[in-house]
Amino acid sequence: MPVFDKKDFPKVLAQVEQGSIASLYLLYGEDYLVKSALAQLTEILVPESQRSTNLEIVDGNQADFRQILDNVNTFALFGGRKVVVVQDCRVFYSRANLPTLYLKSKEAHEAGDLEVAARLLLEVLAYAGWSLTDVADGAWREIPTDLWQQTTGVEGDQTEVAWLEAVVGHAGSTGMEVPKLRDDGSLLETALKEGFPEEQCLLLTTDTVDKRRSLYRLMDEKGVVVDFGVASGSSRKVRSQQETVLKNLAQETLSAAGKTIEPQALALLFERTGFNLWALKTQLEKLMSFAGEATLVTREQVEGLSDQFREEPLYELNNAVAARDCETGLLVLNRLLDQNYHPLQLLASLANELRRLLVAREFIDEHLAGSLDPNISYGGFQKTILPVVKKKSDKESPVATLHPFALHKTMVRSTTFQTAELVGSLQHLFAADLTLKSSGTPERAVMEGLIMRLCSGEGK
Repeated sequence: MPVFDKKDFPKVLAQVEQGSIASLYLLYGEDYLVKSALAQLTEILVPESQRSTNLEIVDGNQADFRQILDNVNTFALFGGRKVVVVQDCRVFYSRANLPTLYLKSKEAHEAGDLEVAARLLLEVLAYAGWSLTDVADGAWREIPTDLWQQTTGVEGDQTEVAWLEAVVGHAGSTGMEVPKLRDDGSLLETALKEGFPEEQCLLLTTDTVDKRRSLYRLMDEKGVVVDFGVASGSSRKVRSQQETVLKNLAQETLSAAGKTIEPQALALLFERTGFNLWALKTQLEKLMSFAGEATLVTREQVEGLSDQFREEPLYELNNAVAARDCETGLLVLNRLLDQNYHPLQLLASLANELRRLLVAREFIDEHLAGSLDPNISYGGFQKTILPVVKKKSDKESPVATLHPFALHKTMVRSTTFQTAELVGSLQHLFAADLTLKSSGTPERAVMEGLIMRLCSGEGK
């Protein structure tokens, strides 16, 4: 069967509704698009009344593929079509995917999700044949340069230290281990060649595939494959493709509620979410809820509600610390710890925020005569400050790589700090990290003391 592109997925759904159902479906690519498509597909394949007995959903990160295939070959208790879903399937990972997995680990760390970052990095180590010891405490720098670059797709240099060691430290402190490599691909290939019983269906989702593998070619032959990939990068072509995906999601979301949005409002919303489909969907739903019976979402509503949008929990903590709001910081901290966020994960997120503030503060001191109007509007920032940033900063600098909207927010925040204070705050983070790893002090007490120090301005 041909590989379907994301824009052709409605054809796949139409085939299923007409009774033309494959025994295997593979959906891969961008997370939001894949999960949305999976929900639509399973809704058609399995009637709601049968989902408790005929639909099985498995986490691919912990899946036993031998057991999964046994389940696919076992009929549903009360008859009817049985569907087994394996989400985030690892079966396609191979050495060819290592640079992609490595980059995704780094991106997860930058987003403050150490758990995902560690899991992806451990996959890289498994396929590379390395242990945690091989990369911990700077040991990764002992790996031959050409081997490191071949495995990760990047050169080993000082820019790797902070994020890599934070992720390795999280994996070690939480007892995570390098997974054992299993030949699940061969098991699946054999099963596909033999075929599944009639009325049985296997659905697989993953973020990336190696199209050169015989397993992928066999899936293309035996089942239905849908590519939901979206190009990444900063070229004009890539940005155009991403904008098309964003516009399609916005149109679908708004049309379903009978609403429209002003072009300027939509442009501003894209600017604030970046290419984050989950964030765009959430913010559109909140805007529509606020609009009530009105059918048009305006730019003024987007501007006025932007600070009220609920941010990711880790960013809430960063915001409280940046605003020196100790009460909110402690409330958010304890909520995060109650939700089983690891203290080292919180430290990594705070460290990233403080480093950004430090770089922004230093840029203001060096290139803006030490002064920036904290009330400067985003439009004014784009006209007067952004050109200076582009001209004066190194292209690899965090100042240059931040999205303009995020940069505006960061630079305005940094005006309330002095360089020495931010350096002192980073030292507090280091001390807390050391205490967590080397003493018996309760983790909650260590983190509460840290938040109070950061918010009190003790770094001065």
